[in-house]
Amino acid sequence: MFKYNLREVQDNEMSFLEKMLYGAVFWRTTDDKPSLEECLSLPDVSKVLADWGNKEGDVAVIASHDSIPIGAAWLRYWTDDNNTRGYFEESTPVLVIGVHSDYRHKGIGKKLIGWLIDYASEHGIQKISLAVSKDNYALNLYRQEGFIEYDDCGDSYIMVYTL
Repeated sequence: MFKYNLREVQDNEMSFLEKMLYGAVFWRTTDDKPSLEECLSLPDVSKVLADWGNKEGDVAVIASHDSIPIGAAWLRYWTDDNNTRGYFEESTPVLVIGVHSDYRHKGIGKKLIGWLIDYASEHGIQKISLAVSKDNYALNLYRQEGFIEYDDCGDSYIMVYTL
């Protein structure tokens, strides 16, 4: 059995969250991906982690193996005027998740989502939303964890989990 630990993100781990964001945005296995810096400069991507920790409700969990971070997931609230992919409504935080490609298909994503669902339950959060491409293998994981397709956006879905 593969062993790893889950813990809340630390202040000095912003660069790891950025790497996981990159992996969440450019999850497909192709050779024509932009660099991390190019990805993080895209308008819709740059705001996802902007000013992290200073918005009420920001929470992230890190998965680590032998003290090395291998995955992360987080919840963040958005507004009607300032939002990102997966936005559903102001009272519902958006979930973003990334697992290093070497560690996918080991149950880490499921555990990261479970950690955030437990956190949400303990903090009175009623719903969690996310966006997923229709061809993303993670779609089945989200369905298994109880996320329901809320909106068909063409090549992706907005999915909502109700606690």
